Amino acid sequence: MQTESYPPNTGPMAQLSAEDKKKRLDAMVKIWQSDTEKRCQPERLPTFITSTGLDEYRYSIWLRFPEWERSAVVGQVITLQRSPQGQQVPVLFSQWRHDPLLQKMPDWKQRLPAETVFNISVRLTPAGLGEGSKWAIVMPRDLVSRYKPGWPTQQEWVQWTQSFDWLAVGIGFVHALLNAL
Repeated sequence: MQTESYPPNTGPMAQLSAEDKKKRLDAMVKIWQSDTEKRCQPERLPTFITSTGLDEYRYSIWLRFPEWERSAVVGQVITLQRSPQGQQVPVLFSQWRHDPLLQKMPDWKQRLPAETVFNISVRLTPAGLGEGSKWAIVMPRDLVSRYKPGWPTQQEWVQWTQSFDWLAVGIGFVHALLNAL
């Protein structure tokens, strides 16, 4: 029986110790959380809601896969909650974790050899209260120009994204957010 393994760690940080990689992953989480908090200030909120897909979906789950630690994924879940004043306010939750599902993930470095981190977004509206579930896998708009040479057609992107269960990886971050609330 052949066991699958993670694609090899690559890049200048691939040989760092486990402790140094943990520190880098922790730093990625803090920086990403801080950057997103700046983007969702009240004066920018309508644009933020649209750009993250929260105008159509309940959860926007952003996943980052570093080349130097292929068994780890950094995730950020964004959702909206009503404040006591009735306004919608964003709730952000960022963390990283090792995920065994990544052993089955197609190797994004084959398509994007110059990237050090691969980013993808999963948008999700879970079923409940008479509402059907829907979800989408999205290439982040700000990265389309960088990813486009690696995926020249939409059809290739769709085929590649359908070859892995991104939703299963993203759901773990939604559960972690709900447990933290």
